Amino acid sequence: MLGWACSTPIQAGEFGYGVGLSLSHDSNIGHTETNPQSEWTRVLVAGLFYRENTIGVTARVLAQVERRHFYRHTFPDDTGGFLDGAAVWTILPRQFTWAVEDVFREVQLNIAAPSTPSNLTKSNTLSTGPDFTFLLSSTNSAVIGGRYGRFDVQNSINDNQRYTAYVRGMHALSPQTKVSLNYEAARMYFEPGAQVLAKVLREDWFGRFENRSSVNSTAIDVGTSRVTQYGGPPLKGSRLARLTLSEALSSQSTLRLALSDQISDIYTDLIAGATSSTAPRDAGVLALPGTTFASGDLYHSKRGDLIYVNNDGRFGYTLQAYGRRVDFENLDQDYQEKAGTFSWTWGYSGAVRLSASTAYSKRTFESIDRQDTDRIYGVSGTYRVNGNVTVTMDMGHIVRQSTVPLSSYVDNRVGLVLGYSSSFTDVRSRR
Repeated sequence: MLGWACSTPIQAGEFGYGVGLSLSHDSNIGHTETNPQSEWTRVLVAGLFYRENTIGVTARVLAQVERRHFYRHTFPDDTGGFLDGAAVWTILPRQFTWAVEDVFREVQLNIAAPSTPSNLTKSNTLSTGPDFTFLLSSTNSAVIGGRYGRFDVQNSINDNQRYTAYVRGMHALSPQTKVSLNYEAARMYFEPGAQVLAKVLREDWFGRFENRSSVNSTAIDVGTSRVTQYGGPPLKGSRLARLTLSEALSSQSTLRLALSDQISDIYTDLIAGATSSTAPRDAGVLALPGTTFASGDLYHSKRGDLIYVNNDGRFGYTLQAYGRRVDFENLDQDYQEKAGTFSWTWGYSGAVRLSASTAYSKRTFESIDRQDTDRIYGVSGTYRVNGNVTVTMDMGHIVRQSTVPLSSYVDNRVGLVLGYSSSFTDVRSRR
């Protein structure tokens, strides 16, 4: 990869941009069990970054365009994009704000199929609306807000739009600790004739306890959810429970725990990644690590995560284990999943950094009698020539074992990167 990037302050914000050229080789780019095809892929990348944090505006935007060329024409050449943006405009301090969030990603059309270019399509997720805060006393306040949202997927019937309203009553026990009562309602409209139902109303009632300090944090939500399907049978009330806990065990190690039992959808999962949501969300229905399933259906998710992070500045590693169960309301692709990841980095010197990672997941689709086991391994070495120029070589090994005939595969990947970038503009492929 050959890359160039720079940054410069403009008014009260920071602006950066960059371009890059990458080359990689896959031994089985189509992820097929029989007749694997090797491929060299070249990607031209252009991106920009903007960040602002003033009294009136808080914003950050990372946008990128990639042009991909397959030398052996296993897939047609294509152009993709990436956008992660969030902005809050403070119209009246502590009283009236307006928020905009937008996420542009490639999403997977078939949750069980391999994550190849033919199984990926573009999607855009938008949310915008106001928040009104009423200060009742020094410790009590009320928040009323609304959002308009859209979920658009190219070449798909899963497009939908929604209107969301919420009311929150908040009480500050201390500067770090708050409790609140919350009501959220979202009415979703689907493409006419594309879905079984034309519109759905989702309502959440929950209480929250939140404690955040400089080293530890705890958030607990307990309540209930109800889904009304217009033109369909009513759904029973569902429990809403969420716990996120972060505990600093020492100056270099942290333990994190997350538990959730709730109703969610892909739109909510994607938009929550663009900014810090006032309600902790599920991690999303992942088709494979780094990809998201394109669906407009609601789903009931039960998930537990345990993460341990240790970093002394030179050696660092992260261990994660999680399990989940996903039950779609209408889609017949419910599944259970157990997974674990391990990543390790070693700063050998100021110029040399080594890293390695591995991921394991086992996913069982009960309705279609399928089980997929994925193993992903990767190693990487980076040499920093100077403050801006780096040389990186990475290798990866992906293995899938499936109970469905002709669905298992092995892919080996290697790439060499030569880059020039600024301190915060990260020019790389995000596919």
